[in-house]
Amino acid sequence: MPLFQRPPSGARDIPAPGERPLAWGHDVDGAWVVASDAALYLPGAAGHDRLAYDTVASATWRDPLLEVVVVGTRGSRRVVDLAEPGLLPPTVRERVTATVVVSERVPLAGGGRALVSARRPPGGSRVRWNVVFDPGVDPADPLVRADADAAIAALRQATGL
Repeated sequence: MPLFQRPPSGARDIPAPGERPLAWGHDVDGAWVVASDAALYLPGAAGHDRLAYDTVASATWRDPLLEVVVVGTRGSRRVVDLAEPGLLPPTVRERVTATVVVSERVPLAGGGRALVSARRPPGGSRVRWNVVFDPGVDPADPLVRADADAAIAALRQATGL
């Protein structure tokens, strides 16, 4: 098998202009799932949803399920049942990991925890700070927000980012 295979036309048409498909496969419904050099494309209600790698908090592969958690105050979760995973799982993992500049789990008010990270998009220079709260943690709680903000400030100072 060659190291590089030309993507099938269906997979080539999904990424945004200027992006290169790196790995692809099908979900159990036959829809394409594509990992480009900049983002993961998952089947959605109106075509494909683009998830930039620096917005993916985690991507876990448990054959046949690819679970993706997206950064946000409540961290949305997507699970895709892959009938044909191809090289998607290792490609997504490598691409997501490559965006992490620094990452640390921090304690929060009320006994909860969160993952605070600085992420850089592929080919980018600007760092984006993200917080993913553990399940059950209320991100609207002012004490929780204050602890998360303090953790970001401390990591920024310690890393110079």
